[in-house]
Amino acid sequence: RGGRGGRGDNQRDNKSNDKEIKINLKLIEQSGYQHLYGIAPVLNALKAQVRSFVDPKVEEEEGLKDLKDRLAEMDDDEDEDEEEDEFSMALTDELDIDDENDYEGSSFSSKKTPKNIKPEAALSPHLFVQEGSNLLSASAQNAKRTFRSAAKKDASLEILTLAQELDLTVVEVDKGVLNTLCGNRPHQGFVLRCGGLDFENVRKLPRADDGSEEGPKVWLALDEVVDPQNLGALLRSAYFLGNGPGLIGNDDAASSKQGGGNVGILVCSKNSSPLTPTVSAASAGALEFMTIYSTSNLPKLLNGAKDDGWRILGAAAEVPEGVAREYAATTTSSSAGRRSDDNDWDLDISDDTVDAKGEEDGPQQREPLQCLDLHEVETGKPTILVLGSEGRGLRTLVARACTGFVSIPGGEANSISSGDDNDEEDGSSTQAGVDSLNVSVTGGILLWHFLSSKL
Repeated sequence: RGGRGGRGDNQRDNKSNDKEIKINLKLIEQSGYQHLYGIAPVLNALKAQVRSFVDPKVEEEEGLKDLKDRLAEMDDDEDEDEEEDEFSMALTDELDIDDENDYEGSSFSSKKTPKNIKPEAALSPHLFVQEGSNLLSASAQNAKRTFRSAAKKDASLEILTLAQELDLTVVEVDKGVLNTLCGNRPHQGFVLRCGGLDFENVRKLPRADDGSEEGPKVWLALDEVVDPQNLGALLRSAYFLGNGPGLIGNDDAASSKQGGGNVGILVCSKNSSPLTPTVSAASAGALEFMTIYSTSNLPKLLNGAKDDGWRILGAAAEVPEGVAREYAATTTSSSAGRRSDDNDWDLDISDDTVDAKGEEDGPQQREPLQCLDLHEVETGKPTILVLGSEGRGLRTLVARACTGFVSIPGGEANSISSGDDNDEEDGSSTQAGVDSLNVSVTGGILLWHFLSSKL
């Protein structure tokens, strides 16, 4: 009974420790820190140096030093007015200085006694390395930890070198702590606590016909893609196929990252996956070198891009029913040289609808809006590829902004059914309801097709 009680006490202690770590993690996340996990994301983050690796304690000490210097200058000024005197008194009280000469030294009295906090619970950047690897020892080159490839060992040593150059605190912890920090995801022995990344807001894209060879000529617009795994996989494909990150040349972010990529990434600022460590891991660290642009009104931006010469293709199995019906009503009700005012389509009627005498031939029927197979779509034009969210696809207003639609044809056995449950009886539909591709797979195939020819 005593033995069982002892084990119970140990279990309670472990639960208490786990709870303490989780509570600290919540506070750390609220402080703006993230935990990158895996060799590739950690290494690329240290290389890119876009995230924050500055310890807030250092910033606080520098701020206190500035205040101390200002207070000393004010005391040296004999002509100090009443307002500055009040500021000096308030500042002295804030710094908890009991004597006028206390601030003349390099140290301050503190109102709070610092506590001994474990590194994994501290509100500061850290690089956590799995203990037992001997990577931090002088004999790091002969580390006992086994690596599946020499490349991973070299990458691990490069991580430590970069961390040292950035004055980042490196701590060895057990595997359980690493699992807790990254949510039991595959960390490969490394977890990096650092600042997060945000989207770069953009209101419009550069004109497609501006004559500049800089900037991406293919954009991937994601309409409320919420799965971080899908977003990360799309970023990885865009970086790999696009030869690096696609940046807008006159953007502030372009000054801190190497551009030249052929693919730009655009997302909705709302209802999209944030740039979490999971996104970075799914992108194999490509996120760390990329700028992800966002817009609060995707339909408006796409309509503006259409006027600026961009071809906008929505990925869909077929033309959305509501869009096709509205398009047909627009083309039949619009007369030559005129636009219908009771719809949201921005369509130009061909001049062929007016005869040589300038008289109208009457309402003209345009070709129906089509959804072309991928191999039928011409490449080499400035294009925006629009991918819808998981499950729902393209929103109606986003679909209206498209100039056309494109689909990826499947095999004959994988033809898309009409949605009628009875279709399964004659074998015309796919098994297990697999009638489409994952959004990240779709994006990869589309990007390969449009980037396979030289832009």
